[in-house]
Amino acid sequence: MSAPPNMPTPSDAAFARAFLWRFVAAAFGDLDAPSWQWLRLDATHAALRQAAAASPQLTGPADAALNQLRAARSLGDIQDAFLGVFGHTVRGECPPHEIEYGELRADALFQPHRLADIAAFYRAFGLEVADDAAERVDHIAMECEFYAVLCAKEAHAQESPDHLAICRDAQKKFLREHLARWTPAFSRRLARLTNDPLLQALADFLNACVTAECAHFGVPAGNDDLQLRPAEEPMDPCGSCGLANATAGAAPQEA
Repeated sequence: MSAPPNMPTPSDAAFARAFLWRFVAAAFGDLDAPSWQWLRLDATHAALRQAAAASPQLTGPADAALNQLRAARSLGDIQDAFLGVFGHTVRGECPPHEIEYGELRADALFQPHRLADIAAFYRAFGLEVADDAAERVDHIAMECEFYAVLCAKEAHAQESPDHLAICRDAQKKFLREHLARWTPAFSRRLARLTNDPLLQALADFLNACVTAECAHFGVPAGNDDLQLRPAEEPMDPCGSCGLANATAGAAPQEA
């Protein structure tokens, strides 16, 4: 049965969600001149409004983010604002990396297990992170970009029930085990620590996107008060722990 006139099809809805996450990934990624220009294009703004319109809880945060993007500011100012809150190193006041959050009493292998699990998700859908990549696999931009890929694959899989089920199951698992686990805490920390109105608006929009996805899949969002793991805790990047070939979704569960 076809969708009624003016009602988005399941494929349209999945493509819209893919665009939302592509936008968030670009906003929190390595902001260079081309990405900054794309974020400020009228066409980008129109597409974001259209994508957010399907979820009432997204329209306000999306408009707020777009209003700040339209403000007359230079790329240099924005880069300075990002640097001010994220710092030069992984362990700044507001780290944009998943494994810096939570599991305060976890064993020494918990963090490399989680990194390996994220990488396994990526590989399962044909994505590899280059050895010389500027960011770790658990960077907020990389996780959002991967989630956008999953949504796009869902849109293309509408005529294949088996592939559709795989795509949706992967979204739900990645959301529950990774993206939704830590981004509420990251968003809250970012909004609290920065004085930059664009970063505050982007933090609110990211949190709204995660909340909408959790409602879509019936997945509980993580604790927005999730703490940073102790700085003195060693973190093996999994180069020698034998977990690089772990199966996606195999990360240990919290006690």
